[in-house]
Parts: sequence; C-alpha cells; structure tokens
Amino acid sequence: MAGPKKRSSTTRKVVWGAVGYLVTTLGTLLTDYLTKLDISPLLGSVLATAVGLVLVVAGVLVDAGKEGEQERVPATAGYPQPYYEPYRPYQHGQPHHDGQTYQGGTYQPVARRPRRGTASVAGVLALVLVFCGGGGFAVAYGAQAAGQRAIRWLDEQGKPDWEKKTEDPGRERIAKAASRTEGALTVTVTSVRVNTEVVMVTITAKNTGADSLNLPVFNNAQLNVVGADTLNADPASSTFSGTVAAKGQASGTVTFDGALPAGATKATLSFAHVQGSLKGPNSISVDIPLTAS
Repeated sequence: MAGPKKRSSTTRKVVWGAVGYLVTTLGTLLTDYLTKLDISPLLGSVLATAVGLVLVVAGVLVDAGKEGEQERVPATAGYPQPYYEPYRPYQHGQPHHDGQTYQGGTYQPVARRPRRGTASVAGVLALVLVFCGGGGFAVAYGAQAAGQRAIRWLDEQGKPDWEKKTEDPGRERIAKAASRTEGALTVTVTSVRVNTEVVMVTITAKNTGADSLNLPVFNNAQLNVVGADTLNADPASSTFSGTVAAKGQASGTVTFDGALPAGATKATLSFAHVQGSLKGPNSISVDIPLTAS
C-alpha cells in the first residue's frame, strides 16, 4: 500500500517543480524583453516592479498549493504502524493519557502543521503588494535613474573632443542660400550654424563633368570674414567627404574651429585646391550672406 502513495507524492513534487520552473522562466524572458525597449526610467521601473510582483505572487500561490497537497497525505503514510499490546485491565502501571501503549512504551501521535488558510494566503499577498510593490518600485526607479546617469557620464567621458563640439547645433546665421559655379563644379551653401566653439557650414557640390573631382577638407577648406581671423576646417568633425563623382553630387557639413564675429554680414567659403580634372577648376570660393547677431 505504501508504494502507490510514494509514487503519487513524487509525481506531485515533479508537477509543482515544473510549475515553479515555468513561472521563473517566463518572468526571466519577459524581463529580458522589457529591458530592450526604449522606454523612460519611470515606465521601466513600473514594468520591472509589475513583473517582480507577478513572480512573487505566483511563488506564494505555488507554495500554498504545495502545502495543500502535503496536507492531504496522512502523517504516517509510508511508515510502519506500531504494534499495540492487548488491553489488560489488571496490568501493572498507570495509564498514559497523552499517547497509546505499545510494547511497554507509548506512541505519540505526529503533530500536524496547521494548514495555511485562505485568509493567511491573502495576508501574505497583501504584504507582498505593500512591501515588494512599493519598495520594489522605489529601488527599481532609483537604480534605473542612477544607472542612466552613470551611463551618460561614462559616455560623455569617452566622447572625443571633435564630437563634443558639434553636439550643440548652434544658431543659424545664413541669410539665404548661396552658390558658385566654376567649370563643371557648382558648390551651394545652404546652412551656416554657429555655436560657442565651431561654425558648421552645410554644402552640396555638383559635378557635371566627365571626371571625378576632389575637394579636400584638411588644410584646404577655409572660412574667411573681413576683419577677423581665417577659420580652418576640422576634417574629424566634418561630414563632407570631398569626393564628387562624375555626373554626380555630394553633400555634407564642413566644420570650422572658431566663431564668427557677432556683426559679420558676409563670409567666404573657399577650397584652395580642386583636384581630379585637367579641365579644372583649380579652386572655388562662395560668398555667403549672413545675418548679424
């Protein structure tokens, strides 16, 4: 009789173990998915707290279910039953009221652990919601906020200087678009933005000739303002490649270190050398009308 009960108990343990494994696995997968979303720290904290609460509540319910299953199994299941001597009214000795006599001794009934009732489970769930919900949210939000600040600080420390100086988009200073054509090459300036460190000039170079042209940026592109120092281009922070294919065009930004004078109303962008074709042009420059700041 003990064999089937033992197998049944083992099966229940396997089932509850599988349930706990599935709950934990699903929670892990959901958390991994949510961490990949581009969401705010507040929403991320709410989602993380919700997933944590679901896992904790599921764990409480699984434990309660396990206790319920264990409660149905007799306390003496799987154990040998004690041998009881026949009752002898005139047997020498005092009767035992807290047990049953067997082989000259007493058998103490196994004390059963009180079963956790519905009210007890509800109380545990309420405590989980209060402490894990509120405290978990505060910890998650604080950790996310601190983590994002630390990441931003590390990113800022790792940025090169040429990238930092172009983060500020600056203020637009161009009055209107300007262009200049030399031979098969036309250079058009569409934007001049100025911040405290650099001047960013957006250009489009169009080549109508049969030869590819090259407008180098390094030690070649310059920005001149009458009465001010000539600004030299920084190729590291510029996006203009300088190469213009035959019958094609190229666009990008040329970044110049320095600032334009506040009252300047005109600047001249120049490429001292244009390479690639014997037909020219050898150089090109564009006068740009500016708004006085």
